[in-house]
Amino acid sequence: MERWSGKVAVVTGASSGIGWSICKHLLENNMVVIGLAKRLKVMEELREELSKAQMDRFFPRECDLTSLPSLRTAFHWIEQRFAQRMHVLINNAAILEHSKLLDPGNDEALQRVIDVNLMGAIYCTKEAYRLMKKAMAFGEECHMINVNSLLGHVVPEHIPNRGFNLYPVAKHALRATNEVLRREMFEDKLLRISTISPGVTATDMSAKTNEHVENLGESPEIFELLKPEDVAKGILFILGSPAHVTIAELLMVPTGEKY
Repeated sequence: MERWSGKVAVVTGASSGIGWSICKHLLENNMVVIGLAKRLKVMEELREELSKAQMDRFFPRECDLTSLPSLRTAFHWIEQRFAQRMHVLINNAAILEHSKLLDPGNDEALQRVIDVNLMGAIYCTKEAYRLMKKAMAFGEECHMINVNSLLGHVVPEHIPNRGFNLYPVAKHALRATNEVLRREMFEDKLLRISTISPGVTATDMSAKTNEHVENLGESPEIFELLKPEDVAKGILFILGSPAHVTIAELLMVPTGEKY
């Protein structure tokens, strides 16, 4: 990770769970980190938990990934603040809107699932690529990592009662998007693109899913879940691999999870 010291990373969904853990691990490795999330106040409170040196390198910015003006404003600020370039993008933001796909009255919720989990990542990638091209022009290495999900690989039978609706659809599409991008970016020899797909992870989102399942009267399987820091360490593994090695896809699941 030494070669990333002082380089600029952007992490979406940075206000909790996996996103915040990724921010902390990057800061521990001396990177400059911009955290993007809707909950600016939460990120500012989390910033107070950092060491002084890390606080000076963490920049929380409010950003609504369902709004293109909000997203572009955030990246314009990054462009102006950091010499018009950045080096690492971690597309981590994700949401679940619990309902069945065929339930009435959930049209806006379904659209949000696509807007955040798929289109938000795509638009962040487009904005980041524009800044990364400037970094690569100076001979600087860059890396894009999409935080996907086990549900981007399989659709288990219990999905309807979990209320995941279009979440697996968006995550499968995000994997396909990575493959399109890999081909479009093939000539960018200083740019790598990767996906990390965690299984069930102990986050606010999984806690809300368990609450939803319990309301249905189901008994979810009990096993030790992944922790946000497990996923963050996976990110460091991907970033820290030698420049001639691309970890194109990393699937990590709890040992007790069936898939």
